[in-house]
Amino acid sequence: MAAVLLPPPRRTSGRMNRNPQTALQVLLQMGFPKHRAEKALAATGDRGVQLAADWLLSHVNDPTLDSCSPREYILYLCPTGPLLGQLQNFFLQSMLQHERNGAHNYLPHITLCSFFQLPDDGVAEIVRALEVICERLRGELPEKIRLEHYTSQTFLGLFVDQKHNEMLKKISVAFMRETADLQLSVEPYLKALHVTLAYQFDVAHYGSLEKLTQMIDTEAPACWELRLYSRDTRVKGNEVHKVLYSHVPHEADELELLIGDFVYVNGDKLNKSTDGWVEGTSWLTGCSGFLPKNYIERTAESDAWTLHKSFIICKSTFSDDMPRPPSSPLSSIVPVQSLQEQPATPAQTTQPAATNSIKPTPVERKNVPQLSSTNSGASSNSCDPPSPKEDTLYENVNFLSLKPNGERRLKRLYVVRHAERIDFTFGPWIKACFDQQGNYAPKDLNMPKTVLPRKPMDYLKDSPLTRIGLFQATLTGEAMYEAGVRFSQVFCSPSLRCVQTATNILKALKSATLINIEPGLFEWLAWYPDVQPVWFKPMELKEFGFPINPTYKPLVSVDELLSKKFESCEQYFNRSHIVTQTLLETSKQVDGDIMFLGHSATLDVCTRQLTGGRMRTPQELVHIVHKIPYVGVACVEEEPSRVPRWGLVAPSFETLTHASNVKYDWRCMLGDAHIAKR
Repeated sequence: MAAVLLPPPRRTSGRMNRNPQTALQVLLQMGFPKHRAEKALAATGDRGVQLAADWLLSHVNDPTLDSCSPREYILYLCPTGPLLGQLQNFFLQSMLQHERNGAHNYLPHITLCSFFQLPDDGVAEIVRALEVICERLRGELPEKIRLEHYTSQTFLGLFVDQKHNEMLKKISVAFMRETADLQLSVEPYLKALHVTLAYQFDVAHYGSLEKLTQMIDTEAPACWELRLYSRDTRVKGNEVHKVLYSHVPHEADELELLIGDFVYVNGDKLNKSTDGWVEGTSWLTGCSGFLPKNYIERTAESDAWTLHKSFIICKSTFSDDMPRPPSSPLSSIVPVQSLQEQPATPAQTTQPAATNSIKPTPVERKNVPQLSSTNSGASSNSCDPPSPKEDTLYENVNFLSLKPNGERRLKRLYVVRHAERIDFTFGPWIKACFDQQGNYAPKDLNMPKTVLPRKPMDYLKDSPLTRIGLFQATLTGEAMYEAGVRFSQVFCSPSLRCVQTATNILKALKSATLINIEPGLFEWLAWYPDVQPVWFKPMELKEFGFPINPTYKPLVSVDELLSKKFESCEQYFNRSHIVTQTLLETSKQVDGDIMFLGHSATLDVCTRQLTGGRMRTPQELVHIVHKIPYVGVACVEEEPSRVPRWGLVAPSFETLTHASNVKYDWRCMLGDAHIAKR
């Protein structure tokens, strides 16, 4: 048969050169008013259309949504790396040994200017100004910021060396001049630059605090980042508290609480409350109402801030390859800062965990007071359903997280641990199985016959499955298939053992679903203090024959993840919870169940807060991990409710149990004589 010639290619250069639309343009096309779209982009750090749209949906009843209330911005220098770890340890010890002081309200930083207000449509200009300043001063800034201890009866801190102090002040002055051209009034901080360690503390605690400060090595390596943060003006004069337990309102003036949210609370009213209830404003929705005060816990104000931009201005030799802070959001329904802000804030590392996992019962309200008229203009019906006007306003908006009829789909999420790994089974297998030329030869029937081509030492922290492990995954997939389990989406840790497990499960399910590689599902980085894992790239895995989705854009990039070398247990829980909620939210328009393929701790950290539990301490997490076998499965089911609520349920199929099989030595038959020779 003769070949059919194709016609000449169509000219598409005009379309190919068309500039991509901005997030604001997309939001306007979706039907949002301009002022609301700009407010949403400013509040979320301009992290994308989906996050801004979700913010607008959750803030539909925010009484300040249409008011001219610009956010407040501030410029910080923030350390990362070993120095940050020491500062976090100081904050932890100072809180455990004494009580909160003023320094616990912010993340470790050097202040470069005072707070200033900025219209919602002016953020891009400020970011461009910072880019210009960093480029202009690049050659004038120090390679390392030298710090010196300073203590007094009322203040403890680390002051910048005089020479470096003058260099860094150039940033403040340049920023003041650039913003003056934009008709903004920014007051630069021209006093001695410093990192505050403690202030507003009991004088009786000075001695022990001063000893703790001396444990901080000011020569510790650090990467210093110039960061632009913003905050809701409703934070001013209030304390920020994180929500420990969810609460469904029983009265019209009560505030709905969701785990992961923050609330702004007046400290005086909180302390003077006699009935166990206090008035607060939700970070998540902007609504105000009364809430049980034993459902919240004080945290750092900076936890509720938004990170807009970060620039690395100087770094020690340890961090030459350290990536910049993450630039993409991880959640539309939990605090943006949780993973946008690379290091932990003091509250993330110093706040003691709740001592009781049982949800307390709020005190019954004998009299229901009216909300005060001074709280951001909120009224007693601030959380009522949208008015007809608001329904009309949003009727043409395409919310991807909802069904066309507005209902929420019921889903099941299966969180699965990977199967048996070769290093945990055979110990130091690399030295035994690879020769000097890097050629692989198995030394046991349970070792894989071949391995993927790579440097042998790259397998040190990214080991493959054993042959039994592959069989475990297949058996689990078969059990799922027989139980009628089907997955519309699969998200997997980048570890090879997880990818292999997911692949064999999908093969047994006879499923064509592709695997989305999500680094945010990787296990706690504290378990990798010395050597970080080296993973195959998704396209490499696809070329090796794994069913990988090459178009999936992860919520957490590999660089963003591995830069969190000093990740605390609380940060690990937050990362996993945020990734889980985000993936569930963005998957609402897709029918079917979802599978996460991760590690032993993944079963707990991805479901614990989702089902209303508190974060575990490191000791509790390790205790749980030891109870999770290979291919263990945790299953959570969404309950029908106005607000999505998830509950832990039994998997719909049998799990796998088998005995261990130790290494066999045929010479054991020789008896005592053989033992003596050995």
